[in-house]
Amino acid sequence: MSLTNSNKLEVESLVNKFVPFVFLIIWSGGALFSKLGLQYADVWSFLFLRSALALSLLTMIFLSNKEYLAVIPTLKKNDFVRIIASGLLLQVLYLVFYFLSINTHLSLGMIILILGMQPIITKLATSNNVNYYDIALLGGCFIGLAIATLGYHKIEQINLLGIVMAACALISITFGTIIQSKITSNPILTLLLQTIVAFMIFGATTVMKGLSFNFNFYFISALLWMGAVVSVGAFLLLMRMLRHSNAEKASTLFFLLPLLTMVLESIFFHKHLNLLTIFGSIMVCVVLFIYQFKTFILNKTSRK
Repeated sequence: MSLTNSNKLEVESLVNKFVPFVFLIIWSGGALFSKLGLQYADVWSFLFLRSALALSLLTMIFLSNKEYLAVIPTLKKNDFVRIIASGLLLQVLYLVFYFLSINTHLSLGMIILILGMQPIITKLATSNNVNYYDIALLGGCFIGLAIATLGYHKIEQINLLGIVMAACALISITFGTIIQSKITSNPILTLLLQTIVAFMIFGATTVMKGLSFNFNFYFISALLWMGAVVSVGAFLLLMRMLRHSNAEKASTLFFLLPLLTMVLESIFFHKHLNLLTIFGSIMVCVVLFIYQFKTFILNKTSRK
């Protein structure tokens, strides 16, 4: 029995190590598929269909296992409030403000830089004592991200409305992640309730604005990726990371998302990565590695 438990712990530990990498690939790919999907549908229709697909999948998963049904009576009031709040922030407001910032024609590079401040704000919001060494490392990651972004994206258009929308998206994803990290209920039930909220809001918006999309292979591919892989898979992985880590540590991975998106774009759309982008990306990876393993590095240094 002890051997079995030991093996289970080893498997779980291995899974936890791979979860961040899978999450990063899925989430960074979301930027490309969103861009593809919005070529064949308006924003509100795409968000509605995305939430509808995610809700259908989660409902099937939830009803297929009696254990999930049994956890409904155990749902605490505090958790329910957090579920709704984080769902509104992550699955509704973040997406709405993100797409609205794009619609103002604010340069994508500027949007990336604004959202890139999330790990720093999360650190300041969740830490009782501010560690200036940590802030300096996170600042180094942000500088690296800025260098990589400025080397890849031209910041040609800047407007106040777009900056405000991007800042609102930043606030939404930051505090949505912090609240999400405090939820202890079943992940499937949590995501199901959050998706219901998103479906109802985007559904009401679609009723007022109408449903508009072009049905083709590219649109279906984008919808499947965003509705199934990202809205279900990536969010469940994010919940797992938050439960096995914390909001502050998990949020640092968001430094890597724009970089991976740039790499994927260069691979699939043959875009050129210049030396500035490569240098900035390496800087982010090195500084982030030091940040993630700083305790181990400091302990090893002190022993010497």
